[in-house]
Amino acid sequence: MSRKNLLLIISLLSFSISKAQSRRPYQEVGLFLGPVFFQGDFGERSTLDNTLKNVGYNAGISYYLSADVRSRKSIYQKLKLRFDVSATSVSLQHYGPSASKNNDFGAKLRAMGADVKIGTIGVQFEYYHWKTDDYSKKKFSPFIGLGTQLNNYSAKAYSAFGNIGNINTVPEKYVEGFRSTSGLAMSMSSVLGFRYKIDQSNGIVVEGQLKYYFSDWVEGMNPSRTIYTENKNNDFSATVNVGYVYYLD
Repeated sequence: MSRKNLLLIISLLSFSISKAQSRRPYQEVGLFLGPVFFQGDFGERSTLDNTLKNVGYNAGISYYLSADVRSRKSIYQKLKLRFDVSATSVSLQHYGPSASKNNDFGAKLRAMGADVKIGTIGVQFEYYHWKTDDYSKKKFSPFIGLGTQLNNYSAKAYSAFGNIGNINTVPEKYVEGFRSTSGLAMSMSSVLGFRYKIDQSNGIVVEGQLKYYFSDWVEGMNPSRTIYTENKNNDFSATVNVGYVYYLD
């Protein structure tokens, strides 16, 4: 699905929910925190060592809207519109068989690193198995979601051997494709999780999110895709969030 189509769908659903909220919306606010597993061009994506060690943290706040719809047959009972503001921080290094080699190439890989900061604003639609205005009766509710985000990223690239950008400090493939950078990047995400309502005003959320960035520069590394085909994929991340939700209504 293209970014334009995703944004169009979200806009249409937002308009539809706003029309459905003729009575009053249900509102909630949430706080979230959890580890983020970042996958870019650092290390080898297929290795468990790289996945488990290139880990940072994600923290954010959320605001939810859902329609007060009386009809039990309405799809709007099962939807929530969620707005997020979050911050991500992760320090990346090379891990895997290539970086473990006892040669010049392996030593240069191990010396490379990047400190990445990402500020994100996003919108997401969530679908709940049980209708959203029925939390007073249901304690547990699984959900799935689909969203899009605008990310302001900053990556500080470095090598323990000295200034980057030359063959003496980084492998040849990274001379032109590794640098400190910053910018904006769109992303799309999918989420799977559940809510548990503690009482009338408080609940907890546990969720897993996969995020795909429409950029390969988020972590400051992007070797030539035509030459180094193993680095052809854009950056993405997996996050496990644990959160607290307060019901305003």
